[in-house]
Amino acid sequence: MNNPTNETLTDLKMTGLEKYVKVIQELQNSGLLDLNKLHELSYAEKNDIFQEILHWGVFGKRDLKALKTTPPAYNIEL
Repeated sequence: MNNPTNETLTDLKMTGLEKYVKVIQELQNSGLLDLNKLHELSYAEKNDIFQEILHWGVFGKRDLKALKTTPPAYNIEL
């Protein structure tokens, strides 16, 4: 069985981060949350998105551009 290299693991993690950013950007542009794209995210990334939406709803004055496109640093594994 082949063990993935660190480079391969980094590429896979960046793909997850790119998916997170893409979901947030689509939400900013259209105002809609695509459940098919959301399904591709990890549980931690989904939780981060919902927490960001909750924070945005309370403090963001409903401006979609106020949504942060990067997840909290504690969920980014290097």
